[in-house]
Amino acid sequence: MDKYIICLANSYKHGGRCIAGIEITFDANGKPFIVRHPDGRPVWLRPVSDSPDGSIPNEIAKDIKLFSVIKVTDVVPCPNKAHVEDIKYSQLESRHGYFTPNDNLLQLCLDKKHQNIFYFQGKAVSAQMVERLDYSLMLIKPDDVEAYIDENREKSKYRMKFSYYGSHYDFSITDPEFLEAFKTNPELGSNLKNVYLSLSLGMEFEGFHFKLVATVIQLEDSMIEFAKEDPNDWFITYERVMINLIGKKKAIEEQIAALRTDLINQMERRGLEKVHTNELTVSYTPARTVMQFDSKAFRSENEALYMQYCKPHEKEASIFVRRNQT
Repeated sequence: MDKYIICLANSYKHGGRCIAGIEITFDANGKPFIVRHPDGRPVWLRPVSDSPDGSIPNEIAKDIKLFSVIKVTDVVPCPNKAHVEDIKYSQLESRHGYFTPNDNLLQLCLDKKHQNIFYFQGKAVSAQMVERLDYSLMLIKPDDVEAYIDENREKSKYRMKFSYYGSHYDFSITDPEFLEAFKTNPELGSNLKNVYLSLSLGMEFEGFHFKLVATVIQLEDSMIEFAKEDPNDWFITYERVMINLIGKKKAIEEQIAALRTDLINQMERRGLEKVHTNELTVSYTPARTVMQFDSKAFRSENEALYMQYCKPHEKEASIFVRRNQT
């Protein structure tokens, strides 16, 4: 089976290259569409060779440009732990079209499901934990992006700091084009705006899979001038932080609810009405029927009486936040 991908990564990998991109398909009129998972995420594919690390030879990768359409022939899936995107192939052909990078295209390619990058905030995932992941590639639009040189080691490393949904990250950079430009002009690292990042989870190294910035995509003004303006752009930073906190709040509330249920069962079984410690006092109330006043029904049937007993009360400004379900 042959497949087509938009190339979004052509990065360094153990002396060769890592080629990866998002799968596309075509309708009867030849119009391309992004292939997606049931949860809405774009489907990533990573062609791998027969070498021990799966890297693509440089002589093949040198002709593959970012945003070019690659035809991958004779595709055979070969998932490897979190690297579920890995595929074997017989040939890579990059002469099948080219997409112009712009906000509209990249927004379609974003991973809008994962608010944490590869499970959690750290720089690497242990070999034991990596089996919990079902993805190792993603495209994001981060905030507060900065590239820098880490000289606190034998050999200097080029790294990138950024924030995403309120969390801060710091990964190694493996994008050849960006590294070449950054080495020539170090000031480039502190002036990064309108940036998208292709992120990858590396192969196991000394018991860990390190998180990598595989591609740095910085849009020029000419690439975003035709993008549809969103009147809520100012809200994006708040949205990311709020969604991150709401997710944590929901998880905590679910844990507390489960704990409360278990406590009720334990206190009923032990016949206890109260448990008191230095830190907590837990009082047990058995199930019972209580009278609940229906103010809405009372008002509709007794408007004059309801208004007679209502008192004016000034309330402070407030907001109500609800997570939209899609």
